[in-house]
Amino acid sequence: MANIITIIRIIGMFPLFFMIINNGPQLSNFILFTILGVTDFLDGYIARKYNQVTNFGKIADGIADKLLMLGTTIALLIRKVIPYWTLIIFIREIVAVIYALINITKNKIIVKPSIYGKLKTSFHIISIALVLLFEKWNIYSQILIIIAILLFIPDVTSRLNYSKKKI
Repeated sequence: MANIITIIRIIGMFPLFFMIINNGPQLSNFILFTILGVTDFLDGYIARKYNQVTNFGKIADGIADKLLMLGTTIALLIRKVIPYWTLIIFIREIVAVIYALINITKNKIIVKPSIYGKLKTSFHIISIALVLLFEKWNIYSQILIIIAILLFIPDVTSRLNYSKKKI
């Protein structure tokens, strides 16, 4: 069930992307984005609670998160709703993906997400949700995205020292 929720998040990102491209930020886009954002927490909760944690789920969940956030951010950039500097947050994503790929292929381990990465994702999701809700770039979104960007440093540091689990 948890993996199905993750797949739904991946699939749901595509209509959201096109809805934002065609209509800009609107309440309907906020609702869809919020539902997809909540599935990020729901799939992990279900996987842990019902012992459905899989290697596929660990990898697919991260991909789903990154697709949702990147797709939504790019759509809002295309619509000129948010500033281009917000793309800085994806530097962290690129570093995290490279680090994960190296560990999966070379060391055969999956690095557990850090609390900083989870906080970064939460702040990023809320920031974008507020843009969609208020239908414009706003001070709350700006503050949250800056906090999310600043979480890059402790996140990367903790990844280098975090406990690792064999595949």
